[in-house]
Amino acid sequence: MGNVLALEVDVLPTIAASLGMTVSQIVNFAGDDFHGLQIGAKTVAEFWQEFNRHFGTDVREDLLTTCFHPVVDVRMEQLILNLKAAGQRVVCGTNTVEKHYQYHLEHGEYAVFDRVYASNLLGIAKPSPAFFEHILEQEGWQAYDTVFIDDQAANVNAAGDLGIRSFLYESPWSFPALLDWLAEQKVLPEAPPLNPTDV
Repeated sequence: MGNVLALEVDVLPTIAASLGMTVSQIVNFAGDDFHGLQIGAKTVAEFWQEFNRHFGTDVREDLLTTCFHPVVDVRMEQLILNLKAAGQRVVCGTNTVEKHYQYHLEHGEYAVFDRVYASNLLGIAKPSPAFFEHILEQEGWQAYDTVFIDDQAANVNAAGDLGIRSFLYESPWSFPALLDWLAEQKVLPEAPPLNPTDV
């Protein structure tokens, strides 16, 4: 979902700027806390309590939520619709936190998928092999019959290690290469032509 269908999802630069910190300071503090949020083992209230205690700050709002303003990439949304029209089942395997999951749900941004597998509900997250294995089992898919698109190399490598055909979607500029790759994988009949202004 993040940085593939939903763009501008990284809230840390905005949070850091608002608090007069660097992103690395927050990342170094959070560490496993972000993972705890992603698998539903920690609440945002607990996160900010520990944050304030660590930094001596007085953050009273959930900046992870108030700074979250994703933008749907309409090209990717249309691609998903094209894949489904071609007979493919398209599911979303996403590392997320409760409030971000609710945001996407309330704004109808998951509706394009046949099903959503969210880490905060599953209690497991990418790149754990268990995350991919759970989806394969639920969907009744074999690994090699599945394609996976993600913006994180660790996730792509983990899926690839299981035999899932995987594509590293490094940025929206990767969209034309993704279309070519999907055509090579026989997932789409051919890469549809692009309007140069869309790239």
